[in-house]
Amino acid sequence: MHISVQQIYNTYAEQYPNIHVYFEKLDRHEGITALTDMLNERHYDMVISRGGTSALIRQISKIRVVDIGISQYDILSIIQASSRIDKIALVGFPEITVPFQKIADRFQKSVPVYSVQNDTDLNGTLKAIKDSGFNTVIGDTSVENMAEQFNLNTIFITSGEETIKTALLNSFSILEEISASNDQKQIFIHLLNEFNQFFAVFNPDNSLYLKSDGFITDNDLWERFQSTINKGMTNFNYNNSYFKIDTKKYNDKTIYDLRREKIWNDTKSNDFAQLLMDDDKSTQISNLYHTIYDDGFFNKLEAYAQDETNVVILGEKGMSKKYLSNMISKYSNYKNNVPVLLNLSSEKSFNSAMNDDKSILYESGKVCVLDKFNNLPYKIQRNFLNFIDETGFTSRNKIIFIFEQKLSDGIDKNLEGLIANSHLITLKPLRDVIGNSISKLITIIINDYAKHNAKMVTGISDLALDFLLNQSWDNNLVEFIKVINSSLASTESAQVGVKDIQSAEKEYKELKYLYSHDHKASYSPINNYDSTESKTLHEITREAVTNVLFKNSGNKTKTAKELEISRATLWRYLKEDN
Repeated sequence: MHISVQQIYNTYAEQYPNIHVYFEKLDRHEGITALTDMLNERHYDMVISRGGTSALIRQISKIRVVDIGISQYDILSIIQASSRIDKIALVGFPEITVPFQKIADRFQKSVPVYSVQNDTDLNGTLKAIKDSGFNTVIGDTSVENMAEQFNLNTIFITSGEETIKTALLNSFSILEEISASNDQKQIFIHLLNEFNQFFAVFNPDNSLYLKSDGFITDNDLWERFQSTINKGMTNFNYNNSYFKIDTKKYNDKTIYDLRREKIWNDTKSNDFAQLLMDDDKSTQISNLYHTIYDDGFFNKLEAYAQDETNVVILGEKGMSKKYLSNMISKYSNYKNNVPVLLNLSSEKSFNSAMNDDKSILYESGKVCVLDKFNNLPYKIQRNFLNFIDETGFTSRNKIIFIFEQKLSDGIDKNLEGLIANSHLITLKPLRDVIGNSISKLITIIINDYAKHNAKMVTGISDLALDFLLNQSWDNNLVEFIKVINSSLASTESAQVGVKDIQSAEKEYKELKYLYSHDHKASYSPINNYDSTESKTLHEITREAVTNVLFKNSGNKTKTAKELEISRATLWRYLKEDN
């Protein structure tokens, strides 16, 4: 057949100059590996084969396969040639046995037909035929090769020239139609990309058929889009933009049209930002919280998330309160949308948001997070609380207030009303977490580090653990995670030692100091000092007291604690100031 195909192709080659044909002589018994290598070598668009080989190619590859098959004339010729043999049977793969059986039945020819699916079936079938007294079988190359092992004679099935010609020319026609279809497809894709930035088309089995250039160039957007449609949702936030998905069906394909409906942030304002979570970071924080708190804590979170009451999260710096806000959002009735962080730290930004009817303040179905709300100027606090009461903002959205403070600081009198009408979640600092939980936290961080870095660290020494248990952790989880990760990166042994931890903590404190102090570009020499601009120590102290008092919205107790002075001293400074 190999020679016949080449001869027929040479006759018609000039009519199909854009089709390149390669002739490979490789029997399926040379092994799947050899057959796979042959298919992958030139990235064929189509394979023309026959019988068992074509069946095998369909199993190991997604390439289009055209089976040459056997015609009615070919089958009748074979039946005629075997008519004088008493004990003869046809053995083969369905590609041959099915058409053979139909023709034999139509012309009332009695030839036993045995269909096989693989080499194991073939071996067992030939053995059974031999044991039943048959001495001759009709089959293709696959059958012929194995029949020799059972001393069975073989009548080889051949495809006539007309059959081969028909298969070859039909294959060429299919390839030309596919090429023309691909050209049309590329034109349509180009036009769609010109008029619509984002679209995707999926096959019935949910495999991707094509996607627009906008998705190709922004893989993060593509992942967010896939996650959204997999959850059966129709909208999502991404990079401070709100996207909506429309779905259409065409024939057997599903078309998704993605439109950017709204942009929260533009060049004029940074008042609203999507509260994004890095998946790995979120998983780590979630694991840490589950170690510190029991199931009752998370049951309470879920219950609080699903009603219309505001939530207040109160805890010290470094407790990853924003990530906890995301966890609440996932429990909430608005989990389809990513939480939005509101920055209303200035009266100007707040007024701008209120005066813009396209502002998120007039949207619904959002989880809105206000970070460090208790540190905002009192006027902004009051205006925002009045706004949410007057506009029904709470009933349309879920609001999470974040208070960054120690539990011992108490509640600002101005915010007692908010606390009384909200669900309060208080976070205990890391120094209050007992030793066994600390060990679990360390294990989580070590496992997470090993997952993302090509470095194996088995654990932490007893001395290092004892050192960690005796630290105050002023920046709580943030400091704890950074110190552990830094020690994991620097250690030269399989176990983190106390020196690794001490070095990492020293480095953290140096960096914290560096970031918390303003850079001084230059210092005025003494001889240029203008004494008329100098202030007395008393004036400087009084100014510092006033600034801290203003920041704490007039809370004298909190101000005195922060300045580490008594209330009497604070009162004296204020009295003198008056």
